[in-house]
Amino acid sequence: AKEVIPGENLNLLVGSKPLKDEKEEKIKKNILNILNELYGIKEEDFISSELSLVPAGEAREVGFDKSFILSYGHDDRICSYAALRGILDIDKPEKWAIVYLVDKEEIGSEGNTSAQSMFFEETLLKFVKDYSTLLSIYLKSSVLSGDVNAAFDPNYKEVFEPKNTAFINQGVVITKFTGSGGKYHSNDATAEYVGKVRKLFNEEKVVWQTGELGKVDEGGGGTVALFFARKGMDVIDCGPAVLSMHAPFEVASKGDLYATFHGYKVFLEKF
Repeated sequence: AKEVIPGENLNLLVGSKPLKDEKEEKIKKNILNILNELYGIKEEDFISSELSLVPAGEAREVGFDKSFILSYGHDDRICSYAALRGILDIDKPEKWAIVYLVDKEEIGSEGNTSAQSMFFEETLLKFVKDYSTLLSIYLKSSVLSGDVNAAFDPNYKEVFEPKNTAFINQGVVITKFTGSGGKYHSNDATAEYVGKVRKLFNEEKVVWQTGELGKVDEGGGGTVALFFARKGMDVIDCGPAVLSMHAPFEVASKGDLYATFHGYKVFLEKF
């Protein structure tokens, strides 16, 4: 994307009306006045603000059959929603079940709200006796890393390998490894763990598929899976396939959303 649109060209249209009786920066001062009236914001507040500039359009149904959902940020709000609904719908899990939602994945999971932060570890230490016990818990833990996969797009089929790609409306996607150039900088789930997840999904009639992130030398991507695998946990990526990943609006299937919720729920409840 940076080869098509340089980052410095990502400018916003915020207004064009000048403020009356002002000689300099008439439009800027008018916009600042509006922001102050609406939100109590002053110019200096921008120094300490954290802005998320996103498309203003609401999520909506797509297709004559209304089988798709068009929305900003399916990656990764769709997995977060499915996971939250999954754990809330569980009456009594067979084992300790956790849904952990983190920030900053798209910049490498850096920062104190990311998967690499100490928050998860520090929280668990409040429930166990010592660090040695926590390490033992890690080694006995199993994780689904909730993240989307790229659905095969016939308009750009040259970047996909059709025999090893995910398709929209074919169920939740199990992704054994991500990375780029093969498995570089990724988690690679063990064959045994993949088999256990597959067995559970089959027994519980979860609609699922497998898929990689594009051709070996052209595709690729990263998730939070490797950060939990480093602690000794069994981890595999699992989520719906979406069209136009990372575009201002992404397309997901209602059926895949349900399959993702179903897969997360049975995993949290019975794995």
